[in-house]
Amino acid sequence: MSRFKGIFFDLDGTLINSEGLGTEAYNYGIQKVLNREMNETEKQFLLGKPFNALDIVFPLLSSSEKEEIIEETLVYYRKYNHLIEEYDGIREMIKILHENGFKLGIVTSKLKQNAETELRNTGLFSFFEAVLAKEDCLDFKPSPVPLLQLAEKLNIQPKQCLYVGDQPTDIQATHAANMTSVAALWGEGKLDRLSPLNPTFLFNNPNQLIEILLN
Repeated sequence: MSRFKGIFFDLDGTLINSEGLGTEAYNYGIQKVLNREMNETEKQFLLGKPFNALDIVFPLLSSSEKEEIIEETLVYYRKYNHLIEEYDGIREMIKILHENGFKLGIVTSKLKQNAETELRNTGLFSFFEAVLAKEDCLDFKPSPVPLLQLAEKLNIQPKQCLYVGDQPTDIQATHAANMTSVAALWGEGKLDRLSPLNPTFLFNNPNQLIEILLN
């Protein structure tokens, strides 16, 4: 019997292929307002982060410019987010974990409306007992706070939880929360960025998660 009771996931770049669209949308908003494209460093920094990360990348933004970038970014993103799909093997993995009695949850820094829409569009929403989005989180990864919030919400001890993510902030948050970390390399996760953080597991496909949990 597995020692884990809660299996928690990041959303973008881990379950669904939305990070490319997220970058395109950010770039569209910045082009519209600042009349230039993002460079690669800016793209990497903003990947998977909430809108307050704009303050770090563009510290000279006025509040009105920031609001306009966010508005334009969301317009672009919501125009195309119906095209987002889950990665290969995700639906089967989630279904098997759900059928085997694990409590499944999501921690994401994206807006709740977007997160729930994309989970419903991909047919994954009903498998999850809780989805903590931007509006729910008291802090954001790499802080452990949102992961601990989810564990408390589902009444599970942190040591009984496993968190799966594709970004360095996911692994950092998991370590700080005293949970088991899985670096997901099947989506946007990159080995050279995640391996130095010493995740508990590095998996190239979702089936590997099933194997360690059920065998």
